[in-house]
Amino acid sequence: MEAAAAAVAAAGGACAIWRGPGLRRGIVLGTFVAWLASSLGASALILAKARSPEAFWWAFGAGMAVRMAVLIALVGFSVYHPGLSQPGLLVSYALGVLGFLLLEYRHIKLK
Repeated sequence: MEAAAAAVAAAGGACAIWRGPGLRRGIVLGTFVAWLASSLGASALILAKARSPEAFWWAFGAGMAVRMAVLIALVGFSVYHPGLSQPGLLVSYALGVLGFLLLEYRHIKLK
């Protein structure tokens, strides 16, 4: 819930500041996809943490791989959709993933 509120606040604030053709759509899409990828990664970490430290680290690596694959997919997606701002999409995704990783770190710790 905290991550969803942060995503809405960040995307809304960025859209209020930066305006341009396709820029707002790129920011909203990038932030939403970052939230989605991070939520899937956090869910995998929570499930794996209950099993073992080794499962936790495998889930962590898989989550990072998913985030990288999504970034590559977004680059390809933005190439074929010229009405969408590529810088807005990719920067909002990258900053979103970074922000959500910090939120995950606060809530998911190995003990």
